[in-house]
Amino acid sequence: MSIRFITVDFWQTLYDSSNGEARNEQRKDVLMQAIAAAHGAPDSKLFEDAYAGLWDYFDTHWLGAHRTPTSEEMVGEILRRLEVPLARGEIAPVVQVFEEGILAHPPALLPGVREGLEHLAAQGRVALISDTAFSPGSVLRQLMERDGIAHYFDAFVFSDETGFSKPHPEAFERALRGIGGVAAQAIHIGDIERTDIRGAKGVGMKAILYRSGEHLHKYAEKETAADAVMEDWSRIAEVMEELRSGEDKKYG
Repeated sequence: MSIRFITVDFWQTLYDSSNGEARNEQRKDVLMQAIAAAHGAPDSKLFEDAYAGLWDYFDTHWLGAHRTPTSEEMVGEILRRLEVPLARGEIAPVVQVFEEGILAHPPALLPGVREGLEHLAAQGRVALISDTAFSPGSVLRQLMERDGIAHYFDAFVFSDETGFSKPHPEAFERALRGIGGVAAQAIHIGDIERTDIRGAKGVGMKAILYRSGEHLHKYAEKETAADAVMEDWSRIAEVMEELRSGEDKKYG
């Protein structure tokens, strides 16, 4: 198999979710302050329930409609649930904190990512395909530049910018167009079966499931249609070589 084009997921494939609690606390604090300034402090339980329920709202659109709500939309949804209106000028600084919290409280690169990306970039053209949540693509780019890995990518596809999230074919096809690639010579690396693996396979790409025992998540599935399973980035050269030789294997 000739693999000349590689696409890679962001969350739980390149980066873990560390500091997520700190990011959420910062976001909740700034929104509570904005509400309190305009209407008085909201009921804390109602606020926490509205914030916690936001992920059900997100999943409904992400997994059901194959699009990812933006920070502005999700802040608006919290306010709708609380029945508390804020003017656009009051919402804008809140949205900025929601979007940029990842820079103040960043996640960590997973072990071996730098070396793995260096290997991939030497093998072909590489694109990032990321389904975004609170942090938009513009901010994720800043994080990757700060961590010194952005230069390994020849194209970036973020769902908040395209309007499509995985497994929608457009997410993968846009990445392939960005690197001048064709699906028959491309492979995707990601951690979620229903979005990364099924999406890639659906457009004719090969797929590697990144499944680290230390970073399992609620979307993990027992079975996979991936052409290989990788639990450590240190195995990327071996996995790629086996796939190129036409041997579909599962790696622990």
